[in-house]
Amino acid sequence: MTGNLKDQRAHGLDSLRGIAASAVVFVHAVHIHPLGVYYKNWGADYYAMGVPLFFIISAMSMSLAYPKGVSFDRSWAYALRRFFRIAPLFYVMLFAWLYIGVQAETGTILRNITFLFGFVPSEQTSLVPAGWSIGVEAIFYLLFPFLWIWRNIWSAVFLFLLACLGWGYVNLSSQGEVPDFYYWTSFFTNAPYFALGLIVWCAYRWTPKSYERPVGYLALGAGIAGLIYMYLFGPVLDQAQTLNKPVPLALVLGWGFAFASLALSQALRPVFFLYNPFTRFLGKISYSLYLMHPFLIYNTNLTRWAATLTDNPDLVVPIVCVITLAVAIPIATVIYYAVEVPFIRLARRITKPDLRNQASQQLAS
Repeated sequence: MTGNLKDQRAHGLDSLRGIAASAVVFVHAVHIHPLGVYYKNWGADYYAMGVPLFFIISAMSMSLAYPKGVSFDRSWAYALRRFFRIAPLFYVMLFAWLYIGVQAETGTILRNITFLFGFVPSEQTSLVPAGWSIGVEAIFYLLFPFLWIWRNIWSAVFLFLLACLGWGYVNLSSQGEVPDFYYWTSFFTNAPYFALGLIVWCAYRWTPKSYERPVGYLALGAGIAGLIYMYLFGPVLDQAQTLNKPVPLALVLGWGFAFASLALSQALRPVFFLYNPFTRFLGKISYSLYLMHPFLIYNTNLTRWAATLTDNPDLVVPIVCVITLAVAIPIATVIYYAVEVPFIRLARRITKPDLRNQASQQLAS
């Protein structure tokens, strides 16, 4: 293959992260407390697809951050950075939920602390609401150095096919009685999204610079068309689907390819309506926004109060969503700077390569 290597960060992906987090805020704002109105016209159930978009972006971002893979002698640095990136805030929210009275056995708490809950079907949802995706993400972090050794399109396609087999193992085999959200929160159900992120990284990396604009706009058109098609004609996504039904492969692939196209477009040629100062800021605080907002909604009357601000039932959903996001953003911002940033900086300091050793190695070579 020929092409030009890209920088280790595609800033357009940050905005998509913020949009994905906001979508999850919207779905919980509508669902956690009954609002007394019909919300289907607003497609609120489909906002839950913000999480698969996270997974695709995560796989692509990890590939950008480690363009040469994870070397054995630096594996400790990789593990420490990943741990410091997700663990501190997760622990804060875990403590908060336990403090207000969430009941759990000691073993369950320990599996949440060690991020092993994703391996236990009855605990996949996590003690932290919305934290199920962190368990899935942790499994991907664990597998990433081993799955992505060859780092080319053929290995990415192979991993995608393997991930589809994993989807079949969970969703096609007879499981009998399963815990709530078992299919939706399984790593195997979501593995194809990560594999699509690896494929997108290959496409991004090897798109010649002179073709970035047309390929980016073509991918944007394909992504938007895919999203519209899946919303209008794809498998129905509702609470019953996420709660207890096997996830159709058509749903995973349809939304997955649409989001993958969107991610490729914003990596190559960001457009203002997706990539702007507001969405970039949302991307920066997206993890705090994502993990904190269920605590806000569950433990306050915010969404129910917002629903009373209009007598027009058609406006309840957008008003509730906007107000919930408006309240959640400042709180998430404080949490981001108070919890996330210090540990991100600490991880960078601890894992920073010894520049003197690097220089001596270069002189010796």
